[in-house]
Amino acid sequence: MLTREEATAILLEERLAMTAFVVTIVRSFHMAEDIFQDTCVKTLLREEHFESRDHLLKWARVLSKNRAIDVIRSRDGKYYGLSEEALSSLSEDWPGSQDECMSETRDAMAYCLEELTPNNRRILQLRYFEGRSGIDVANILGRKPATVYQALARIYSLLEKCIQTRLAIAGGESSYE
Repeated sequence: MLTREEATAILLEERLAMTAFVVTIVRSFHMAEDIFQDTCVKTLLREEHFESRDHLLKWARVLSKNRAIDVIRSRDGKYYGLSEEALSSLSEDWPGSQDECMSETRDAMAYCLEELTPNNRRILQLRYFEGRSGIDVANILGRKPATVYQALARIYSLLEKCIQTRLAIAGGESSYE
């Protein structure tokens, strides 16, 4: 049986994977974050304890999936996304941190993101976490769109090299080659 503290630690450790899973349904990072937070609250307030990490994560993914569909239905009146069968399959096959390679890659990515300049992190935040277009990012930062696209290309290259280096140091294999 998992304690509430253990469940909290697992959910926080799986935040990125869980949020990414929800983004595949709602197509909005901010909405996915809200749904993840709702899932955490409902999970931790649940009277029954979880038997294992896998039990917790499976339950949280099902709860997140159902909550995401409910949010879309309440907003749009109907859910037009992936079929229930496809979502169930995706939920079952969604990787958790048990996969050591994914964990090493995630750790490498986190390290490399921290190594970026604040300006580069801001560009990535606006473009990917806030879902803004390259033109919107350029307008917000007071730059030309071409400059933002060049910066993104440079950031991709820096991240790729950094991640490959980190994985090589950790003894991992890079899937980029």
